[in-house]
Amino acid sequence: MKKKVLVTLLTAAMTASMLAGCGSSPAPAETTPAPAASSEAAPEESKEVAESTPAETPAAAEDDGEVVELEFWSWWSSEARKPYVLEMVDGFNASQSKYHVTYVDIPWGDIFTKNIAQIAAGNPCDIMANNLEEVAFRAEQGQVEPLDAYLTDDVKGAFYEQYLDVCTGDDGSIYALPLSVDTRGIYYNKAHFEEAGINPEDIQTWDDLTEAARKLDKKNGDTWERVGFIPTLGNGGVDTWMLNANNGPAWFDPETCEAKVNTDTNKEAFKWVREQIEVYGMDEFNELSAAFSSGMQDPFASGVISMLVHTSAYVSSLKQNAPDLEYGVIPLPEFKEGNGHLANGGGFVLEIPKGAKCPEGSYEFIKYVTSKETQDFLSTSLGDFSARNDFDDSTEFFKNPITKEIAKCLEETNTLVVPNALKGYQDIINPLVEEGTLGLKSTDEALDNAQKALEDFIANNQ
Repeated sequence: MKKKVLVTLLTAAMTASMLAGCGSSPAPAETTPAPAASSEAAPEESKEVAESTPAETPAAAEDDGEVVELEFWSWWSSEARKPYVLEMVDGFNASQSKYHVTYVDIPWGDIFTKNIAQIAAGNPCDIMANNLEEVAFRAEQGQVEPLDAYLTDDVKGAFYEQYLDVCTGDDGSIYALPLSVDTRGIYYNKAHFEEAGINPEDIQTWDDLTEAARKLDKKNGDTWERVGFIPTLGNGGVDTWMLNANNGPAWFDPETCEAKVNTDTNKEAFKWVREQIEVYGMDEFNELSAAFSSGMQDPFASGVISMLVHTSAYVSSLKQNAPDLEYGVIPLPEFKEGNGHLANGGGFVLEIPKGAKCPEGSYEFIKYVTSKETQDFLSTSLGDFSARNDFDDSTEFFKNPITKEIAKCLEETNTLVVPNALKGYQDIINPLVEEGTLGLKSTDEALDNAQKALEDFIANNQ
């Protein structure tokens, strides 16, 4: 399986053929071309307009004058994202005259339940953005249409194998195409590193990370002026570090679905996580956690924290909140030398809900959005990464040096697919693991309790 993952988003040169059996409406007199983007790139939180635009589209395919109306659902409604999504949709509509897609943004807290309800009612949307990790689960539940009838070898070959694997159901059919993927890395403050005499390339193991954090720490009496590193702040929880330590799934065996929470590796790794928190004390930890949770302050952007685990999307936030900050990104270090720099990541896909009225047209939109040109446009505009395997320095997005650093993290990223038999296991073990994180119980006791709880959960769900 290939592991190297580059970045991007996409756009396919479209020559849509006439497709029968889809609902349609009279064609408009003219097709509105996609708006051109202006000259400045804008990440997720920025309101600037992106530098690149979807590639020039080919002539529209011949049709019978009827336009098939399609709805595309996702949750991207912010001023930082929605304009680019709309531009992408307009680009597809201008690329051909057989289909017309309307974008519908629905709040994150409502869209998934509404999607399931509409499928059950026999009136789903036509294209749905959804999470990458549960494609196989939705396929088993009969919530999505397979794409095999429409996929060609050139389309399948454009994605890294591991991401198509995640989009494949237990029956071997492909049920979605990746829209974007993410990973985690350690963001570091370059000025702090220079002051402390730290070479970021020297941080290869957890011991190296601990040593660097102590060099970066600054304390004035009882007050912490600068915090080197706390592993569970930002966007990297205990599960991030357990996966890294195990170089794969940490809480269960993905083949046998057996619980393996309280292994020796997990106990050693969890103890290390807790020790890093104890360096600063719970008052400091709680204060910094609250700062991140409130969304009102970013301790890394303000220079309070020197190193922070975060996702690839964090670049966009920093561009808005700390545009002058000099920072870099390194992969998560190895638990032990030779163990690997594995990070956990997820992402989003585009899929056709079960019962969609025109799956052929829905697929044409999905193919357009996941093509190289459109993906490059979206990546440059939003800072998202893609699962395509054909991006290089010729693409706009890859010209950013930070992009290249994050791409190194993507090379060793694992998208954890939870077996259907273990759905909901996180709700069982997370509160118990949290007791160890917060020092309410010893880390060993917390994992022992979580082991027993997961074993009971598995036994009761067989």
